[in-house]
Amino acid sequence: MNCAIVCGSPKSSNSCSEMLAKRLFSGMEDITVFQSINIHKNPQLLQQLQSYDTVVLTFPLYFDALPSHLLSFLVQWEKEQKSVPVKGKLYAIVNCGFFEGKQNRCALQIVENWCKKTGMCFMGGIGIGAGPMLNEIQAMAWEHGPKAPVDKALRCMREAILTDTAIENSYVQPAFPRSLYMKMAHHSWNKQLKRNGYRPRTVYPRK
Repeated sequence: MNCAIVCGSPKSSNSCSEMLAKRLFSGMEDITVFQSINIHKNPQLLQQLQSYDTVVLTFPLYFDALPSHLLSFLVQWEKEQKSVPVKGKLYAIVNCGFFEGKQNRCALQIVENWCKKTGMCFMGGIGIGAGPMLNEIQAMAWEHGPKAPVDKALRCMREAILTDTAIENSYVQPAFPRSLYMKMAHHSWNKQLKRNGYRPRTVYPRK
């Protein structure tokens, strides 16, 4: 299988995007991982990426779209068509801080439209909600518990990649109460505010 991963997170390590990619190909060797922020700075990496038949693009949701450096990378890749046509197949995995996976719908549409414009074949994607929570429970098993719905979606994509088939876009989130997730998120934000010298009551509007 001639497949590569492009991680679109601005974090150089320990990102949710990278974690999802590792789970997608767990137990498999010879899967090359590119960091899009590095490809943008090094054209030679882009030439190397174009030698792969299948690319998995994994990234976090930024303002209902893609991170700016990832957009810059896609623009750069598109320009390369003038000398070397963009070819191959592309799958996408988007994660977000919203609880609902469907919040990633617009981002997947952007990737699909880019594929149509460049000639790449969009093979489908997964929109995953509650990404920060997945990062916090990395020690928990994937096969059961809160991470099980996400794992099922990743296994479906893995099978599609191995069999060279397309999938319908799917949207999932952990098997976890939304109300409890929101409470945990507020608690985390308040801790970060205090760590940076702010008081929650001065930031949140009064009712």
